[in-house]
Amino acid sequence: SLPPLKNVGEQPTGFRKKAAARPKATAVKKEPKSDGSEDGKKTQIQYNPDVPMSKEQLTAWRREMRRVRNRESAAASRRKVRDRIEELEEEVKCWKDRYDEVMGRLGQAEGKKEEDEEV
Repeated sequence: SLPPLKNVGEQPTGFRKKAAARPKATAVKKEPKSDGSEDGKKTQIQYNPDVPMSKEQLTAWRREMRRVRNRESAAASRRKVRDRIEELEEEVKCWKDRYDEVMGRLGQAEGKKEEDEEV
């Protein structure tokens, strides 16, 4: 388990606050097979803390970093959806304006037609 914290609210060493830089990421590539081909797996990204930690602390640190990355990803996804909704609402507004314009012109044309028929 994790050692007790020195001050209440203090985070264990290696944890980062939101404003701090992102954790270091080291790319770890799989070795190619003896025939020169790779085994088709993607490059694995490994996150390592700046300071040495016990295995339990490292597990907790990586879990927290994964939560932070997931939170950022979810926020970006929500922002993207919100932006797309705004774009679509703007497009709907343009089409409604265009529809109103065409209906107005149609009404004028029909009014002219009725005037011409009366004469």
